[in-house]
Amino acid sequence: MHPIKTVNLENALVRYKGYDKTMGLVGRDIKLRDGNFINAIVGPRRAGKTSLMLLYMQGLEIPESNKVFISCEDIDFVGITSGEFDNLEAAIYRVYGPSGKYPIYLFIDEVQTFPEWPRWLRTLFDQRKYRLFVTGSTSELSLDALPSALRGRAVNTMVLPFSFKEYLAVRGVGYTKYMGADEKGVLANALTLFIEFGGYPEIARAGDNELRQAMLSELYATVIQRDMIEKYKIRKVTIFKSFINALFGSACRNLSPQTLVRWFGSQGVRISTQTALNYIGYARNAFLFFLVYPYSRKIKERNTKPKLYVSDSGILGLFEQDRGKKLENAVLIELKRRNKSVFYYKSAAADVDFVLTEGNGVGELIQVSYGISDPTTFEREIESLTKAAEDLHCSNLTVVTFDEEKIIKNGGKNIKVVPAWKWLLEGP
Repeated sequence: MHPIKTVNLENALVRYKGYDKTMGLVGRDIKLRDGNFINAIVGPRRAGKTSLMLLYMQGLEIPESNKVFISCEDIDFVGITSGEFDNLEAAIYRVYGPSGKYPIYLFIDEVQTFPEWPRWLRTLFDQRKYRLFVTGSTSELSLDALPSALRGRAVNTMVLPFSFKEYLAVRGVGYTKYMGADEKGVLANALTLFIEFGGYPEIARAGDNELRQAMLSELYATVIQRDMIEKYKIRKVTIFKSFINALFGSACRNLSPQTLVRWFGSQGVRISTQTALNYIGYARNAFLFFLVYPYSRKIKERNTKPKLYVSDSGILGLFEQDRGKKLENAVLIELKRRNKSVFYYKSAAADVDFVLTEGNGVGELIQVSYGISDPTTFEREIESLTKAAEDLHCSNLTVVTFDEEKIIKNGGKNIKVVPAWKWLLEGP
């Protein structure tokens, strides 16, 4: 394939000149930092990474000539080689004519699609005339997977689909600290939709449930195809899709690759354990799933028996209708959004959904249950939480339900029961 011509490089740049002014952007609670480092914005496809970058771009009080947006997925970049990068820099100067009095703020969207992109970013960074902001829909930009050329030079920002607070804002639903029953009912209805269809920006703004469902299905298919099958050159596509779909059966449960391998074997499909682990890794790299590991004072035990969660409850809803699971999943994603260190706890007498650690100790225990009015459910959830509190020496105990609120005293402990809408809105 021949290198693309300079005129095409210029076309790709001109097409996005002033791009931040043309978009109907929705404010986010996420903030980007400016400094002498590469801002790496990571997260699921269509979660709002580009919009966050453009919002930051809008707020910069520098000449427009020094704000450069590059979409690496532009049609005119198809076939680009690393040998064209010098020509691309030259094209930036021709198209934008940046002022030498300010740094050039370079916003690069989906950078991982470019060849030799780590070395390219390192070269740009070392010139000291650029401020670099890059997005990616796969985990190569995450700090734990960052190429060695960029180690120590990047700061990550995780962008997930809308939080409930952001969802309410885009849906035009207001709330205050003190609300009556009717206002709380409006929030509860909004929460039902949020848990059912998730927080992907374009889906949150969709007009009806049928359209939301169709958009979720299309989004999921795109993630499977572009971020996994094409990226990792999967050959056994049908088996791969079936395996990823089967993972949703482990949502909010312990994930056992060996069990999945045996199940596929019983259906006459041979998959090795290593292949299963690879497939799971691909899905995690695309930010489709998160794993939560057990809390233990023994480090080795923290790396066993993970529980699987989905990065958006709407995607989970394509495969799972259980409201309790969807609520638990939504709580975990909010904890991820808040950058909490999250584990779960399980012993012979206790089973707690989330353990939040602070420093070397346990800061809070959170149990999630759609409702605890049923006596059997009440006893199971409260006794389990109380026993775990004794084991882990923690007195900050919370039960997140759909709409119940009270204080429960049990075993010398005070347990806060909080409606999910309130818990989701009280976070930072």
